[in-house]
Amino acid sequence: MDLLNKTSLTLRLKKYMSVIAFSSIIFLLISSAHALQVNEPQYEPLKIHPGDDVDLWFKITNDDYNKEVKDIKITITPHYPFEIKQVNPTKGVATLSHLNSGESDTTYFKLHVNEDAPSRNYRIDVKVSYDEVEHKNGEDIITHHEWTKIYYLPIYGTANFEINTKNNISLTPAKTKIVPITLYNKGTGTAKQCTLTIGGNNYISPIDTTKFYVGRVKANDGKTINLKLYTNEKTPEGSYLIPATISWVNEDGAQKTENINIGLLVQGDVLLGISNVITTPKEIKPGNTYVRIDTTITNNGHGEAKDINVHLKTEYPFKDSWSNANYKDIGTLSGGESKDVSFTIDIDKNAPPKHYKIPVEIEYLDIFNKKHNITKTIDIYIKPKPIIEIIPEEYTVKAGTENTVLIHVKNTGNEKAENVKITAIKNSAQPFDYPTKSDTVGTLKPGENGTGAIVIDVDKNAVAKDYIITVEIRAVGDREEGDDNVYITQKSIKVKVENNSISYLPIEIGLIVILVVVGLYYYKRKNKNEQ
Repeated sequence: MDLLNKTSLTLRLKKYMSVIAFSSIIFLLISSAHALQVNEPQYEPLKIHPGDDVDLWFKITNDDYNKEVKDIKITITPHYPFEIKQVNPTKGVATLSHLNSGESDTTYFKLHVNEDAPSRNYRIDVKVSYDEVEHKNGEDIITHHEWTKIYYLPIYGTANFEINTKNNISLTPAKTKIVPITLYNKGTGTAKQCTLTIGGNNYISPIDTTKFYVGRVKANDGKTINLKLYTNEKTPEGSYLIPATISWVNEDGAQKTENINIGLLVQGDVLLGISNVITTPKEIKPGNTYVRIDTTITNNGHGEAKDINVHLKTEYPFKDSWSNANYKDIGTLSGGESKDVSFTIDIDKNAPPKHYKIPVEIEYLDIFNKKHNITKTIDIYIKPKPIIEIIPEEYTVKAGTENTVLIHVKNTGNEKAENVKITAIKNSAQPFDYPTKSDTVGTLKPGENGTGAIVIDVDKNAVAKDYIITVEIRAVGDREEGDDNVYITQKSIKVKVENNSISYLPIEIGLIVILVVVGLYYYKRKNKNEQ
């Protein structure tokens, strides 16, 4: 200890001794001034705690051997945390009729201590009033005295512990997790030399340290401890208790031990995944419709997922085959369980060949009804395919003759088309015959054009108007790429029929006009001659 600290300590000791000496002098003066003395209170229990009922006694002594005292009244006025319990004729008042010289008697009171009183010394005021009788010359001289004396009773607060864990902390089966807990003293006194011992159960076990030295924990204060806990892999989800023992020394020196259960939450991890993706048809190509995707949703975790909703989200070049085709409710999956799900999609005819990842949104509730959303993907590969389109054109043919029609086509797909062939489909309701109804265009690379010819024999009585003819287009895939599929589509072309016969209608109309004019002329002339 340095010189400055020694000097400070010396000054404090001198000041303390001065206060004690001054108090002693005051006490002696009071004692010598009054014949009636009130001793220090006696009480039970000897160590008072919050919530106790306290029996309190005061010994009253007449120290004056020459005088008698009478009409003695002791009035007690307690302060917080005390409350007067006993009821004498007057609450908080005890009386003695008289005390002869040198005689003593005892007064009794009962107090209750507030349950929330912190540790400290608390004040009690004791008011004393009496008459002092002096016998002088055969005559009694009565002198009334009244004074108040202050006492302090020590209250020893007690510690009262609870253990709290964070609400968002949960354990996971087959994993070790650090769980912060708070040892909180909700009592009225300080706990000293505090230790915490952690136990386990069939599912949850402490790792490494099971006993923690906490030390001093004040009232309304807490200390945080990190528990390292392992949860058995077979632990069902739910709430569990593990035992804990708290040992400490109260302020009154009493050794205390309390057993408290720590509540813990075990929530299995939910690991939803997608596997076993199978498509029908196996090879997906542009323009396919009602493509079925079968897959398996598996919960690879330990927890339970319920109210599972699965949504395959389609965007170009995919679309739902029908309304709500790809919204599925599969119910509940416990850990290790799986369910099969089917989706149906259409592929745009111009879809580029490549791998596509289609998102699958999965929404579910855990066992505590908390909602979760995750997104997985399904990998889909679209293979290339030749697509033969007829270049739009209006074809004109003459009735009563054979007409050669050149049909222009283009490969708009992304794969070479081999053995492209066009064929007109005869419709018995139409006035057409096909002396040459098929033609081979040959091989068309992507983006390449070609031409095929068909001969249309138009009936001579065919009505002059527009007709729609169906043309079948047949092509084989690129064998060099391993595509030997035959692709057959039907397209429509517009054919306009014109009549070959000479029309006399204009001449006939002209003759009628002339006849009308001549008739009108003679009619007017006749009317004029008659007049």
